[in-house]
Amino acid sequence: MRPTAMLATLMAMIVAPGLATGQDLVATTDPLTPEQERAALRLPPGFAIQLVASEPYIAKPMNLAFDERGRLWVTSSLDYPFPPEGGAPGRDRVTILGDFAPDGRALTVEQFADDLTIPIGLLPLSADEALVHSIPEILRLTDTDGDGKADRSEEVLGDYGFRDTHGMTNAFTMGFDGWIYACHGFSNESTVEAKDGESITMQSGNTYRFRPDGSAIEQWTWGQVNPFGLATDPLGNLWSSDCHTLPIYHLLRGAYYPSFGKPHDGLGFGPAMMNHQHGSTGIAGIVAYHADHFPEAYRGNIFIGNPVTARVNLDRIEWTGSTPRAVEQPDFIVSDDPWFRPVDLELGPDGALYIADFYNRIIGHYEVPLTHPGRDRERGRIWRVVYVGEDGHAPPPAMPREHWGAATAAELVDDLEHPNLVVRLRATHELAGRRSDASIDGALDAAMAGGSAAESRAHAMWALERRGALPADRLAASVADPSREVRVHAMKVLADRSGWDGDQRDYVLNGLRDEDPFVRRAAADALGRHPDPSAIRPLLDSWRGSDPADTHLVHVLRMALRDQLRSADAWAGLPSTLGGEDRAMLADVAVGVPTGEAAGFLLAHLNEAELPVGEAGRFVEHVARYGAEGATDEVGALARRRALGDHRVGLELLRAIHRGVQARGEELDRRARRWGADIARAHLASGSDRDVLAAIDLIGSIRLEGLTADLDALLGDPSAPEPQRLAAIDARAAIDPAGAVGPLSALLVASDEPPAVRDRAAEAIGRLGREEGQAALIEAMAVAPSRLQGTIAVALAGSRGGAEALLSGVEAGKAPAALLLEPPVQIRLNNAGVEAMASRIEALTAGLPPADEAIKALIDRRLEQFASADGPSSSPSSSGGGIDHGPGKAVFTEYCASCHKVGGEGAEVGPQLDGVGQRGPLRLMEDILNPNLNVDQAFRATTLGLADGRVLTGLLLSEEGDSLVLADAEGKPQRIPAAEVDERITAPLSPMPGNFDERIPEDEFRLLIAYLLSQRAEEGGTDK
Repeated sequence: MRPTAMLATLMAMIVAPGLATGQDLVATTDPLTPEQERAALRLPPGFAIQLVASEPYIAKPMNLAFDERGRLWVTSSLDYPFPPEGGAPGRDRVTILGDFAPDGRALTVEQFADDLTIPIGLLPLSADEALVHSIPEILRLTDTDGDGKADRSEEVLGDYGFRDTHGMTNAFTMGFDGWIYACHGFSNESTVEAKDGESITMQSGNTYRFRPDGSAIEQWTWGQVNPFGLATDPLGNLWSSDCHTLPIYHLLRGAYYPSFGKPHDGLGFGPAMMNHQHGSTGIAGIVAYHADHFPEAYRGNIFIGNPVTARVNLDRIEWTGSTPRAVEQPDFIVSDDPWFRPVDLELGPDGALYIADFYNRIIGHYEVPLTHPGRDRERGRIWRVVYVGEDGHAPPPAMPREHWGAATAAELVDDLEHPNLVVRLRATHELAGRRSDASIDGALDAAMAGGSAAESRAHAMWALERRGALPADRLAASVADPSREVRVHAMKVLADRSGWDGDQRDYVLNGLRDEDPFVRRAAADALGRHPDPSAIRPLLDSWRGSDPADTHLVHVLRMALRDQLRSADAWAGLPSTLGGEDRAMLADVAVGVPTGEAAGFLLAHLNEAELPVGEAGRFVEHVARYGAEGATDEVGALARRRALGDHRVGLELLRAIHRGVQARGEELDRRARRWGADIARAHLASGSDRDVLAAIDLIGSIRLEGLTADLDALLGDPSAPEPQRLAAIDARAAIDPAGAVGPLSALLVASDEPPAVRDRAAEAIGRLGREEGQAALIEAMAVAPSRLQGTIAVALAGSRGGAEALLSGVEAGKAPAALLLEPPVQIRLNNAGVEAMASRIEALTAGLPPADEAIKALIDRRLEQFASADGPSSSPSSSGGGIDHGPGKAVFTEYCASCHKVGGEGAEVGPQLDGVGQRGPLRLMEDILNPNLNVDQAFRATTLGLADGRVLTGLLLSEEGDSLVLADAEGKPQRIPAAEVDERITAPLSPMPGNFDERIPEDEFRLLIAYLLSQRAEEGGTDK
């Protein structure tokens, strides 16, 4: 069916409501009073939602935490998202809510601190002291005189980056071990040093832990995009909620998790536990419900806040060994008021669910401009969800104690077996902290004796360990305890010790053989913290005997095995009698060990084993990157033998070698380049479009000058497929910058060439950064249509020499002055560093209309066309009722999937687009047709000026070894040796192409918009 013939039914189901309600990320309704909003919140039968507090007592709430008196502390902000300028004091607050009435309302409200700057992370340490993140550090705020207001402030840790104020450190959570676990958020870069002199550097999403006094800090996991929320469970596992990857992760110490374009550690990313997105990429706040106030069906489940869809989502957790799987449930809360923005969730000591509601017309940080006047700065609500029973007569929630700080040791020990994990942990922390009370040791020792509940034994063990008083016999009994909960925690106690004696190592090695997979996983983690060659064989055996479906156990075993191999002695001590399966398992983890010894083992393994190409490529790359002198030559010879004339296998292995040598800041030697030329010629001769494109890519990436004539033949052949010619343009510019100007200029001025070819030629000439190329671009202005003139102007404006050539060309009348007002040109010119730039542009453009009027007119026209599209009804999808979005998905795959992911398909270079339909058609069109309008700092284009004069622009993905990895406008990564970079500039430009209005035919554009609009949260969630 023709694209236009499919649009009528799409319009009926998507366009009308989309245009009527506008962008869901900017609510069109007026704000409601707290009572009106409460009536708009829909919950399952038997549940009720109660207002705890609202404006004016709190502003925009960020994080919640309970203290020893059962009071709820709240960080809230008036200044968000902009910190005060010019040294002005902050206006943001920490508020304490207490004395909860039966209807949930807090009867006392105290302003503990009111001079903070966008505080997020929060953890009360006592009734008069708390750790609070306030830009740019974590502070210890203390009330020393008992008036309820902090009067002393001390820095605990810093400095934390705040380039992106919605991605700062958050979710401070004290674990069983007394460490405070926290998230580090999106885009920011922080190097944080503890008082012991150790430091960690975190860029964008990470989790870490630190001591309450700032004496120590450790990385916990790497990656995620913007984790915002942590939860723990009875086994001490850590869970996080993340944005733009997956809503929930079951975090494994030391694992790497997906982030935008960042690599893993060689072992692959930490395993996922779900494949659904809850209709949104903005998730905030998580609770693992381990209490008894809610009905049994909700216990052990995960609640997460979804501020984009104005819902609280719910997932049931199913287990395969120690691996969780989230099963999507109907949404727990659905709001009829789009201003409901749940950004943090907290399980209370009373078993109720507490929710921080950032009540706002707008929630998107980069989906909607930060300066949008509709952003509300006054209103915020705190809610409490309670179970009242379907008949309304269920017992109300109650705080088990008024003041844990005033409880006796016996009362606290009793609380160690309370059904609410929050209460058990509160008692554990209190018992561990009363160091001066020696009687507590005896009470805890008695709690570990037979007859007490397993929960009591586990928590008492931790309290004693933290007090430095855990008897050896109690630990010995715990590792063999009948309860897997106690055995798991015994392994975790051992993991956190600085050293082991012989018995303790035996305890952990025995744990690898435990019948319970959680115990085995905890034992493996402990061995990873205490590497010793004696653990290699037990870890191999445990891995071999594990269920492959228990992905979390297997990943921890692999990490632990890798950690045994970090020292040179471990490799030297490997027995020569290792079997083939053992060697294969060691090779699998050796790629995560960045040492010459690991590379030597892999080289030997490559020589001995017949491996699939993909696996061999991993090993070849590692050897090329970390191998000793001569290893690259040897692995190159091995790769040539392995290919045995199969040019496709050869290509994969040569690419692996190239990645490895680039990462160590080197280039391929002549022998490898000769082999590369042979591979490229074989690919070109095959006639396969895929092979030809692969050959062109290889020619350009390793700069095979000897194949210049082959590229020129493609450039001069108008019958060659356009993708091949476009790729040949880039390769020609890469291998011979000086010689490329002539043939590329010929394409640029040829009026019979396709627009895409002329555009690509202009872009390539601009990247060369050569004076003769800049002159050729200015000369081409005279014969270029307006669209191509814009491409030429952008290509010139990206470098100092090109910007000067463009300005001089306009001054000489060779180029239209209106080009200087185009936003992509303007922004590049502003970063070019040309003398008297502003005054020259002002003089040249006096009296011209703003360029954004043309873009606005284009978007208005496309929006009108989209709304009025008609034609025959499309047929229902083959998968059931509803609309077939297959054609729109195909358009997405062709033009967008190289950088963006939807429904698990596509690349993770730019933001994921699950739930993007919430933006509405207008915002989607702005994002596609005017990509520079709203560019988040994390996705701004980086321009690299290279020593050879070339200028490259794209999205900086990562820095790997001695190379920078830059994604171009097509999402294709390029590795640039850092030594070749003379200048690096980041500008508020999107790496997205700015000409999608011409690249995507209008019919296909409408199908694309309809497909993206279909990416919304389903009403009420699903039960899958």
